[in-house]
Amino acid sequence: MGKRANPTMVGAFVLGSLAIVIAVVVGLGSSHLFTRQHKFVMFFSSDVNGLNVGAPVKFRGVEVGSVTNILLSLGGLGGSNIQQTGQIRIPVIIQLDSRKLFARGSELDLDDPKQISAAIQLGLRGELKTESMLTGLAYIDLDMHPDTPVKFFLGRNSPYPEIPTVPTPLEQAQTAIIRIMSALEKVDFEALTKSLTRTSNSINGLVDSRRVRDTIESLNQAALGLNQTAQSIRKTSDDLNKQVGPAAEDLRKTTASARAALEQAQVTLAAVRTVLGPGSPLDYQLTDTLEQTSDAARSLRQLTDYLQRDPSSVIRGRYEGDSGR
Repeated sequence: MGKRANPTMVGAFVLGSLAIVIAVVVGLGSSHLFTRQHKFVMFFSSDVNGLNVGAPVKFRGVEVGSVTNILLSLGGLGGSNIQQTGQIRIPVIIQLDSRKLFARGSELDLDDPKQISAAIQLGLRGELKTESMLTGLAYIDLDMHPDTPVKFFLGRNSPYPEIPTVPTPLEQAQTAIIRIMSALEKVDFEALTKSLTRTSNSINGLVDSRRVRDTIESLNQAALGLNQTAQSIRKTSDDLNKQVGPAAEDLRKTTASARAALEQAQVTLAAVRTVLGPGSPLDYQLTDTLEQTSDAARSLRQLTDYLQRDPSSVIRGRYEGDSGR
């Protein structure tokens, strides 16, 4: 007969095995085994440089998940949207941890699509933000933006629920400046400059007075300011999508100067019309020039008001970023 097993040794072996199993379960449980992970997709039109796999996803600064993948497309699911809109949008897959949400007092049930949809309708959006200006690392911030439109880029066949995004501050600044500059580009500054110069010469040939001399000087200054503004607009239009900072700062200074000159020109042109009286040979020319000057001044006023209201938005010029996407 064989030797009987030592009960003490058997008991020790069993207890040791149980201890190992418990340790493994606890270790896995503290990570992902007992954690409910929920994946979502977001689409970003801006540069995602600085956003890496593993980057945090936060809700108002509180970490609730992480980035799991950054793609160029979601295969056929995302391609059609890119073709329809003409814009490339980067799909970013995130993973939200329901345990972290509940631990921080959230009542949002990630297992309930209706609750997710309701949160989106109430303004739940994702935004790309810079975590550190020194390192350039980025993260995704979830927050409520109730005044922004809900825009989805995938249909019902999406492998992940989609959370809409909002543009970065730099994107908003670029959009606002581009919109205003599109209006400015419609102004024929060269023709307006020639019109001001021609009007100045005509007045100079007909009237000789101190007041009119001052008017001529104002018109000449306005023409000079318009030339500088036209050059700045062309330069900024070329550089805006690359680096808005230096060009936009130059434009801010130039447009402020040109705006002041144009507004002074409006005043002096109106004064000359009063002196010359209606029906005079220069009346029609003055009226046309005054209308062109008013249009240009209005466009410049919109641009300078925006740049003065939010100068930091164009000075940044590097990715950190009144329109929706």
